[in-house]
Order: sequence, then C-alpha cells, then structure tokens
Amino acid sequence: MTTTATSSPRPGRIVSGSGLPALLRESPDAVPFTPRTPDPACVLTVGRLREELVPRWREGVERQARAMVRRSRSTLEVLTGETLYDRLDDPAHRRAALVAELFRNHQVSANAGRLDTRALQRRVVEALAESEPLRFELAWGQAKRSVGGLKTHGQWADLAEVYAVGRVLALVLAARELAEDDRIGMTVYSGGNRFAKALYARPQAFAEYDAQRQRIAAALVGPGVAEFLDYAAVMRSDAAEDARHEERVARHLAALTDEDVAGQMPVMLFNVDWPQVLPLAAGGEAPHGVPMAPHVAEWLREAPDERVPLLVRAAVTCAVSPAAQARWLEVFGDRPEVLEDAVAFVLAVGRAAAARYTAIARADRDAPGRTAGPHTVRLTVHEKTDRPEVPAVLTLGVRGGAQLSQHVIARVAPDAPVAFASVAETQVRSPEAAPVLLTDTAGTTAGTADNATTGTTASTASTAPAGADAATADLFDWLVREDLPLCYASGPEQGVLRALAQVLDPDHG
Repeated sequence: MTTTATSSPRPGRIVSGSGLPALLRESPDAVPFTPRTPDPACVLTVGRLREELVPRWREGVERQARAMVRRSRSTLEVLTGETLYDRLDDPAHRRAALVAELFRNHQVSANAGRLDTRALQRRVVEALAESEPLRFELAWGQAKRSVGGLKTHGQWADLAEVYAVGRVLALVLAARELAEDDRIGMTVYSGGNRFAKALYARPQAFAEYDAQRQRIAAALVGPGVAEFLDYAAVMRSDAAEDARHEERVARHLAALTDEDVAGQMPVMLFNVDWPQVLPLAAGGEAPHGVPMAPHVAEWLREAPDERVPLLVRAAVTCAVSPAAQARWLEVFGDRPEVLEDAVAFVLAVGRAAAARYTAIARADRDAPGRTAGPHTVRLTVHEKTDRPEVPAVLTLGVRGGAQLSQHVIARVAPDAPVAFASVAETQVRSPEAAPVLLTDTAGTTAGTADNATTGTTASTASTAPAGADAATADLFDWLVREDLPLCYASGPEQGVLRALAQVLDPDHG
C-alpha cells in the first residue's frame, strides 16, 4: 500500500514516501531504462546561494513561525467554554493550549482533526513545569536511496530536506513565543542505525547525513534550536539494552503475519540499500539469508560499476511491476535468466527486510523509557492510532501529503508552489524540469540586479541569527563534491531563482 502527494496519510501505515510504485505499475513503459540526464536548468555558485537564497530561507522560516503564532492565538480566542482545552483562565494551561493549538492545524499535522487536545495540553503543561526546558522529540529521517536513479540522486540532503527542516524549525520558534520560553528546542532522531539490520544501509552515511541536517538547521535559525541525533545510539546505548531490543525484535518477527509483511513490501523495495546488498551477495554473502544465483553474481562481477545500478533499476522495477519484465528482458538479450533470478532475489530480500523493519518498529514501541524525560513532548511523522495525543507532523506540508524528504526531490517553477516526487515521477510527469546544480567555482558576488531577481536585500542578510552565517560557509559542499542537484526546476533562470528564494515563504512556497 502506498501513499502519494494527493492521498491522505493512512493511520498505522509506514509511509512509502512517493508515488513511484504506482507510476511503475500504471505506466511502466514511460520510465526509461537508464536515468535521463538533462542539461541543468541553472548552475549556482555556493557563494550566490549563500548570499541570495539562504537569507530568504531564514526569513521564510520566521514568517512561517509568525503565521503559526497568529493562527494559534486567534483560534484559541474564539473557542468557547472548555470543549477542547482545560482551565484556559490559568496562565500555565493557556500557554500550553496555545502550543497544542499549533498542531490542531491541518497544514501542520496529518491528524489535526483527531488530536486528543486535552491530553496534549496536559503533556505540554507538565513539560513546561519542569526545570529543564520543553523539548520536542521527533524520530525522522535516513540518508536517501537512489534505487538506480528511480528515486533520488545520491543519498544526501538537498532542497527537500531544507524545506522539511525549515518547517519543523518554524514550529519550535512558534512554540517559544507562545510559551514565552526561548529555551524550547527539538531533538530529531534519525533512523539509519535503527533500521540498518533491515535495510543493509551503510553506517558511514548516517553520521554525515545527520551532520548535513544539523548544518541546514544552523544556517536557517542558528545553533541551539534543533539537534539531530542517531536514534539507536541514544535509545540503545549499551550492550544490555541492545540485547533486550533484539529479544523484542525476535518476538515480533515470530508474530508477524503474511499480511503484515505484504503491506510493507512496496516500502522496502525502495528503501533497501541495493548498491550495498548486490555486491555483498555477488561476493558470496547471503543478505537476510538469501543467496544470489551464481550466474547473476558472475554477471555482476564482470562490470560492477555499470551493472549494479542497472540491475537495481531493472530488478526493483520488475519486482514492483511484473508487466515491465517483458520490456526489460530486451535489455538483457541472451541472458534472461540474470534478470529473472535477480527479480526473485530482490523479492526475497525485500520480504525479509519488510519483516525485520516492521518487527524493529514494533519492538521500539514496546521499549520502556523511550523519552528523555518529563520535559519532552513527542511528535511523529507516522500517525499513531493508539496515541491520539501525539501530533503527526506533515514535514512536507499538505501538498507533500504523507511523503518524507528522504524519499523525494523537490521541483520548483516560477509562480507555482514547490512540489515533491521521486526522480522518475518528476522526469515522466514534468519532462521540462531539469536539475539545479551547485558549483564552488569562484564568481562575482551578486550585485543589485541579481538581488532584485530574488528579492534579497543586504539588510536581510544582516539579520541572520548568531552562528547562522558561519553555518552557511560550506553549506551543500556534499552536493558540490558529488555533483548532485539541489533540486529540479523549470522555467527561465530568473524565475527559477525567485522560486528558490520563496520556497520557505508561507505565501509562496
């Protein structure tokens, strides 16, 4: 079961993150055999991004926060009696209700209309009364997966991440004002190590991904507002707890039904780190106990740099959409058995990954003492039907639906809101869109004409929060290093620059 930008989040489902499975099933012939590599829509120097775009993004986060504050205050003013909140005549309870009201907003929370507002208010009251400042906790994020260029470009944070991080930072800024406490912050726990045993994700990517999100946050609002940590390192920080966790996982694995696993298959097929799995299998290992057919392994070893991404793209496509296999067999010519057995391998590993992923998620829900303390307020990106007081944050907004930034890329266009989809969806449905690339090539600092293009002024840049300018010094050097796009865009360059500048502005983005 998948969700798309146009569908509503489904309670109890792990979010697949894009409409890619539906595209491959419904229009398999539309997706090319190899990733399309169009000429860039534009190439920006990192200096120009730093001088022109980042100040506008900061301003957009601040505008989002101010809009949230206004809405929260105005809606609470018109509420009569105590239909949603308790003791509104008490200052502490009123402040907590104002913070809770941030999440009773369909543009912020997927479960805005189903929130247990009284329970959320009580949690906020308790957290604000602690000596330590209130801390929102959110488990969210992993390094991206390319899936042979079907899903994303590379594995690093890009404009989709900027958009999502900016939205959660705006929530923190708004909560600070409404609670009258500038110490309020957020801790985001990434899931790389948490689900590594299910997805075979590469540990070396986890720390860098978290550092990238930390740098984005610091560039947008300065240090101290949010921190990005590894979930497993915090929640399973010693060998004893790790052993107890494995025991819980084993119990849940044994209790899983075929329906539990089948329901997560489309998710897993696009989240397993196949460029890690295929070479391991070709080298003789059996990921999740699944051996690779010898002739597939031999074929891969002959030209791994070329054939691994090709086989990932082909096998995952055919696993999701069996109707595509006849077309893909043309690519493999006189070696049809390579594709056929690779598809069987991908399906078997995907099933095992789905089972372990689901068991890990359920085992974590059973774990005692998961929050850092009574001053914490939990948020989620997947609605918890058994926890109606936990807001399910739409990190990519209403238009992003149930999608998450690690599964998609962003696309901008003049006079249009930012959109989110996989690379394949973007290239099939918006063929005019092309990558926006970054370069560290030295260039002339943008002058008055360029500033007029994006609407940036010198005074905007001077209002950066303490520490934010330092954080932008090498922002997105990871994209420059690997020649990865910031996003996709369509339209004339000046219009693209305006759209990029406005991406976090609540009136335009």
